[in-house]
Amino acid sequence: MPNNTENISIVTRLLKANGINHVVISPGGTNIAFIKALQNDPFFTCHSVVDERSAAYFAIGIYLQTGIPIALCCTSAQATRNYVPGLTEAYYKRVPLFVISMQKHPRFTYQEYMQAPDQGSLPADSVKKSFTLPYISDVNDVYHSIRMANQAIQELTHNGFGPVQLCVPWLDFPLGNEEPILRCVQRHGTEDRWNLPLKGKKVMVVIGEHRPFNARTHKLINDFCERWGAVVYANLLSNFHSPYCVATNMLMSSLSMETFGQMAPDIMITIGGQTGDYPLYRMISKPEFASVEHWRIAEDGNVVDTYDKLTEVFQCSEDFFFERACSVEDDQARNDDAYIDQWRGLLSNVTTRVQVPFSNAAIAQYMSSCIPVQSTIQLSILNSLRVWELFTFDDSITFFSNVGAFGIDGGMSTLIGQSFATEDLCIMVTGDLAFLYDINSLSIRGVKPNVRILLINNNGGFEFKLGVGHDEDVDRYIAAGGHFKTASGWASDCGFTYMSASSMDEFERLSEAFLADSSKPVVLEVFVSDDNENEAYQRLIEANQMLSFSESVKKRMKQSIKRVIGAGNARQAASLFTGRK
Repeated sequence: MPNNTENISIVTRLLKANGINHVVISPGGTNIAFIKALQNDPFFTCHSVVDERSAAYFAIGIYLQTGIPIALCCTSAQATRNYVPGLTEAYYKRVPLFVISMQKHPRFTYQEYMQAPDQGSLPADSVKKSFTLPYISDVNDVYHSIRMANQAIQELTHNGFGPVQLCVPWLDFPLGNEEPILRCVQRHGTEDRWNLPLKGKKVMVVIGEHRPFNARTHKLINDFCERWGAVVYANLLSNFHSPYCVATNMLMSSLSMETFGQMAPDIMITIGGQTGDYPLYRMISKPEFASVEHWRIAEDGNVVDTYDKLTEVFQCSEDFFFERACSVEDDQARNDDAYIDQWRGLLSNVTTRVQVPFSNAAIAQYMSSCIPVQSTIQLSILNSLRVWELFTFDDSITFFSNVGAFGIDGGMSTLIGQSFATEDLCIMVTGDLAFLYDINSLSIRGVKPNVRILLINNNGGFEFKLGVGHDEDVDRYIAAGGHFKTASGWASDCGFTYMSASSMDEFERLSEAFLADSSKPVVLEVFVSDDNENEAYQRLIEANQMLSFSESVKKRMKQSIKRVIGAGNARQAASLFTGRK
């Protein structure tokens, strides 16, 4: 009986039984189900505070006036860490704050899975104790959760008052009743003899986030691909460009499982950090592709099984691996280019020349051909990253995003830090919530005139409205709509030139000045609607979709139901076919 929501039911019922009715909510994806349970229950008084750093102090304030324990609820990734300053104050002030932090299923921790840092690793003097509920798989887990949740709530006032953390696991993509394959993982060091059975195999090199490659490593990867007929799967964060490289994010986002089954690699070799690539993860991790072998190349030698396909870990540098893999004594051991030619054939059908409404996608589409060479671009989590990944840019432009812990915060601070070490143009592409999280970075002393902030203001976290568009119920707490109005005053006060656009014509007119040399850093704020954001993304994907017959039928059925019941229930309709909530 695997169940994603039973823990939420247990905790909400126990909050009510203990009279804890004030809940401070910060927006997020992993805590959507929890937020829905709270905001639709008249027992709870919900407060929306976007930034968890403020949320914890806000909760302290409510306690000081009421004298009763206060609950907080946040998503995974960096959110729990942002509570730490306020929790530390609460710890020494002896304030009973009940921190409900959602976290990914424990099997994803330390596995380079998106938004899955260790949620329970808070400083000793920020909470009295941390508790973690089990993921509900059978009735034993239910009993375990009931006991742990009770214990956590009682700890708020046990032997003195203080904050307590309760981690609640969540599975993004619940699995069916599949039979897992038992894989034997082998680790290989530089002193070991390696058996590299690459001949006759379809080989894919997946490059996660990576600083720009030096000439030697770049050549070694190309030499490897030439010898073994390998293809390189790279997105913008890979910062790798080569004839063997396929910029496949748009393709992977619109590819049918049936088509990918013909393209799936026999061996997938991963280097670099996290990809931040949901389309790749959702495809490769499917049990239908159990025959794929994952080889991980990393100097740490850790067993990191992101896709449930890991078979080999090579504890060495990237240079060492590719050089040795190209030095096989048998010169006849090599592959032709048939595999990469397959990918090139598919990619020839991909287009980004699609008419879309004024949106982040329309802006990325336009900017893909006019951003100056040698620019540095930082993409905020998650809408800007997902959308801009669909397009290609000049090879000299480098891309970065905070996909390590995959949190919304810190993008502008990182970009401004980069600008201090270069004279090239440094551009931040951020949404309004991500901007709000890092708004103080604009006041850093000495921000250079090579900084550009492209602020996409779509009134809240559009990530939580993808597939639906405007939804007032989602805006209340999940997407935190209405929190942020405009950056004009603060940007100007911090010495930035401020511009704004509310149409594509305005944006195109201002973009030339935005990208030109300037005596001051610049903020260009773009006001777009969430309906246009949704429509633009869907148009791009649908224009490139390669569906099997069964998937085409599902798509038509979804569209029919949406027309009948309205867009507001589209997410519920989709769940009937995908199993997602």
